[in-house]
Amino acid sequence: MSSDSNALIDGIISEARRKAEKIIDDAAREAGRIMEDAHEEAERKKEAEKRAADVRLGAIRLKEESAKRSIDRLTELKMMDYSYSVVMERVGKEFETLGKEGKLRDSIVSWIAEAAIGLDKSSAVVSSSVLYPVDDSMLRDAERLVKAKTGASLSLSHDERKTNELGVIVSSIDGKISYNNLLSTRIRRLMKEIRKIVQEENAR
Repeated sequence: MSSDSNALIDGIISEARRKAEKIIDDAAREAGRIMEDAHEEAERKKEAEKRAADVRLGAIRLKEESAKRSIDRLTELKMMDYSYSVVMERVGKEFETLGKEGKLRDSIVSWIAEAAIGLDKSSAVVSSSVLYPVDDSMLRDAERLVKAKTGASLSLSHDERKTNELGVIVSSIDGKISYNNLLSTRIRRLMKEIRKIVQEENAR
């Protein structure tokens, strides 16, 4: 074999070696990129799963907090309702005791006058309880009280109809309109203020 043939073969072999090395290098780099991309994709999936888990956990915590707030609010409302009912019962009993002891005369007179002013009639009849009746002197005092407060003259008389509780109902002579000033009704009118007091006391 001539030297030229040897040189040609060596050149072919060298070129083949260089191409092989380049192919190997390119393959190695490509494999590296594939590994890096796979690693990044795995990290992205890991972060996405972590965020999803955090979102689920956050939603669970929000539900728990919402449920706790609902329970706390329901408990608070039940306590307020119980406290309110206790206050109402005590107020009612206190007034009943004062009525039995004859210590509510001035209050009843003012209730009659208040109802008469609200009715806004020149004459009216007053219904009161059998247990805590209104007498003539109380009617006259109520007339004077209305006169002092409004300047209007008023004639009050007894209504044959009686109530079952402390307080009065003042009605027009024809009975078509009336002003309820019974104890339970007066308490209901003050419900908002009483609930506010109960709420403030429960908040302490």
